[in-house]
Amino acid sequence: ADGTQALADKVNGVYAEAGPFLKDNEKTIGDTAGLVADSAKAVQDNLDVLVAHAPQAAKNARLSATALADLYKARCETVTVPDPFCPQLKKAEQAAEDVAGVADDLNTLIADQHGDLTAMRADLGTLRKQARALQRTAPHLSADVADAVKKINELNDGAQKVATGAKKLHTGIGTAQTGATTLDQGIGTAETGARSLDGGLYKLADGSDRLAGGLHDGARKIPDYDKHDRDERTGVMADPVQLASHDLHRAPNYGTGFAPYFIPLSLWVGAMVAYMLIPPLNRRALAAGSPAWRIAFAGWLPVVAVGFLQVGALMAVLHWAIGLRMLRAAGTIGFLFLVTACFAAIVQWLNARFGAAGRILVLALLMLQLTSAGGTYPVQTSPGFFNAIHPYLPMSYIVAALRRLITGGGLGPVWQACAVLAAFTAGALALTALAARRRQVWTLDRLHPELSL
Repeated sequence: ADGTQALADKVNGVYAEAGPFLKDNEKTIGDTAGLVADSAKAVQDNLDVLVAHAPQAAKNARLSATALADLYKARCETVTVPDPFCPQLKKAEQAAEDVAGVADDLNTLIADQHGDLTAMRADLGTLRKQARALQRTAPHLSADVADAVKKINELNDGAQKVATGAKKLHTGIGTAQTGATTLDQGIGTAETGARSLDGGLYKLADGSDRLAGGLHDGARKIPDYDKHDRDERTGVMADPVQLASHDLHRAPNYGTGFAPYFIPLSLWVGAMVAYMLIPPLNRRALAAGSPAWRIAFAGWLPVVAVGFLQVGALMAVLHWAIGLRMLRAAGTIGFLFLVTACFAAIVQWLNARFGAAGRILVLALLMLQLTSAGGTYPVQTSPGFFNAIHPYLPMSYIVAALRRLITGGGLGPVWQACAVLAAFTAGALALTALAARRRQVWTLDRLHPELSL
């Protein structure tokens, strides 16, 4: 870990200085390497000529460099107003000095190797190959060096992690022998983990390639619809469902549709009017001390009989005068007899229990039933209060049953309505009997009622 840290520090320090230079001068390095390769080839091809002319060329190059230096000094350093071309002259002077240096080095090289032209030609070939290689790598030389520095830093990080792990391992050593064994096992595990990591990296690379390939394959499988197909699919998404409706049991006209609502309304009004004329409890029977149930039935049966006559008259007018057609005529009439008996019992109890105020309650109960029965519109469209009381009033079940009896449909609601009406009838008669029993008890208020003006 210390060695890799020292290596990383050294490399990073050098790269901090050389990296920007390499990045900024990649093209210059490549061009220079190409120039060196071309020059080596030219020297190799014309070695004999070079040997003959090298001394004079070096001398001329040096004279040219000296002349340019003198010219630059005369026109740019010793005058009050420098020549505007001084920067270019300076570059020319430096270039001539570089050329003179190269010429001197070349002349020295030739002089040293004059006795062995074959070796020089071989060395020139090697130089040319290396220069060409440098020229090829120069465009990405900075990236290669940066990648190498990155890998060295990664190596250093890994070494530091290994060192940290080794310290932790060393801390846990109990004895020298056990610690040595544990360390040996840990090193083996580290080696196996490194190999697994290396294999995992390759698998990750393979998986990335497969993922990329799968995405490309999937992209190619995406259908390319033409305008006709796009318009067709747009229509499907915009209007995916078509509504088809039909009537299960169609009523021939509005009158037939509203009949289940107005028939029980008329029977309720009939019972209400009947108890305006007939007392709900017979006073003579109350005074005679008759059983309460007999008094209740005595006040109920006459109104039921009148109701049966009302049902007959009502259905005769609806059928022969207005033209009402009933799918189940006998069942409708029989069910209306039960409706009449139920309404008579309810109205009788309200009048027997509350007296004159009972008539107001009878009318109020009628209003609640009309608004919550769902006879004109579905009850779900009514306010929440009427939806709440809908299941607890008898007319809700009567309307549903009459629709099935008049226009058709299953008889389940009919039997349910019959059970509900029977329960209402029995409950109302029982309450009426209880009211009659209370009326048989005489109090001072009943014997001597208060007079008020």
